Amino acid sequence: MTKSKTTVDEHGQIRDRRGEWRSGRPVWLDPIFSRPWDIKAILRGIFGFPSMLYPWFTIFMVLVCISYFYFTPDLAVMRNFGWSWVAEIAARNFVLITVWNGAFHLWFIKYRMQGRKKKYNGNWMATNSSIFLFKDQVYDNIFWSYSGVLFWTAYEAGMWMLIANDMIPMISISEHPVYFCFLMLAVQYWRNFHFYWIHRLIHWKPLYDKVHYLHHKNVNVGPWSGMAMHPVEHFLYFSCMLIHIVIPSHPLHMMLNGFQTALGPAISHCGFDEIVFGDEVALMNDRYMHYLHHRFHNVNYGEGTVPLDKWFGSLHNGTPEADAHFRALHSARVAGQTEEK
Repeated sequence: MTKSKTTVDEHGQIRDRRGEWRSGRPVWLDPIFSRPWDIKAILRGIFGFPSMLYPWFTIFMVLVCISYFYFTPDLAVMRNFGWSWVAEIAARNFVLITVWNGAFHLWFIKYRMQGRKKKYNGNWMATNSSIFLFKDQVYDNIFWSYSGVLFWTAYEAGMWMLIANDMIPMISISEHPVYFCFLMLAVQYWRNFHFYWIHRLIHWKPLYDKVHYLHHKNVNVGPWSGMAMHPVEHFLYFSCMLIHIVIPSHPLHMMLNGFQTALGPAISHCGFDEIVFGDEVALMNDRYMHYLHHRFHNVNYGEGTVPLDKWFGSLHNGTPEADAHFRALHSARVAGQTEEK
């Protein structure tokens, strides 16, 4: 049996015959769900750098607070539907996603500030390709991402109307400070739990063929690919915000939920393992788990924060052994389908 052809790129990274590079470490899973508990690993996962709190959660919280205090209409105005205040929220959200996704795109794709260093797929975004709108992957992704902003805005505006009319349970920070902080962290676990089940649902063949296929055109992902979804998928994806109808929370929790849902995909789809600054400074991104989903399709439906893939047998941890395991499963599935015919 011949060995797979490999090449060494300009950064000394070994790439396989498809141009893929691997970090060499298994995908990250939240240690809080491992047994026996490793207290040091759990504390590093919460307070280290990078970790649950730093840097992305902190950055999201800064964006949420600025938006809440300076770029959100008064609660009294939102008691009744009005296109003017909804448009204000929509404008804020369009600006946010443009600046956020655009910054990642400029760094990684447009100006290639770190070249292919730590890039999973050795190729760049597709141009002159008939499978994408405008025959351009980036323009296609931007179009569908902006479509998603409309759903983000619609869910947020609906939640604001319910909050303004005292129709859902709300808490104050001063009366429930511990619960407030706990729920801020819990939002991330809820989002991952919700994402896994919605993701499994849209991989059901009828929905995949009509809806989710659009997102999976992006095998080689970029920052704008994360929100490039069919409108039906946007509708399902942002439904995670509805949890605040039944769970007592603060408007900041609802906004964090929406912000992470809308802006987080730029991080998980940037296509790079690290953000590299110069020769020695790098920020680990560690979104290899979701990249493997785009490569293999039927693995890693969730993320490492809530390891549902591990519990339900769909975890590809990035190792050669996992490659062999899922290739064998795929071969058995294809053989079974052939026999049925």
